[in-house]
Amino acid sequence: MIKTDIIIIGAGPVGLFAVFEAGLLKMKCHLIDVLPKAGGQCIELYPKKPIYDIPAHPEILAGDLIEKLIKQSSQFKPGFTLGEKAEKLEKNKDGTFTVTTDKGTKHNAPVVAIAGGAWWFSAQKTEF
Repeated sequence: MIKTDIIIIGAGPVGLFAVFEAGLLKMKCHLIDVLPKAGGQCIELYPKKPIYDIPAHPEILAGDLIEKLIKQSSQFKPGFTLGEKAEKLEKNKDGTFTVTTDKGTKHNAPVVAIAGGAWWFSAQKTEF
C-alpha cells in the first residue's frame, strides 16, 4: 500500500499545482491518473495549443505549461501512479482514506483531492 499525506486524483495542471502548494506546507503528495503520463488533457489532446488565462503568462502553449508545472512540483518529490484509474474510495475507521485503482493498487492518506477532468470522473453517492 502506498501511504502519503495527500492523494491527488488527476495529474493534469490542477493536480500538479496542488503538489506545489501542498509541498509548501511540507505535505507529501501522490498522484493517480488514468493517462500514462502527467499533464492531463493539455498533453494528451492539445500540447501545441496556446492558453491565454494563466496568471503571469499572456500566452503559453499547453505543453510548455505542463513542463513548467512538472518542474515546479518536482522539488517536492511527488509519487505517481500513472495508467491506472482511481476506482474505489473508502473511508477507514481511523479517519484515513483508501483509494484503489482498477489494477488493484491501494493508496492511503488522511486527505484525498479530486483534480480530475471529465474523462473518468463521474459523481456517485457515497456515505461517510
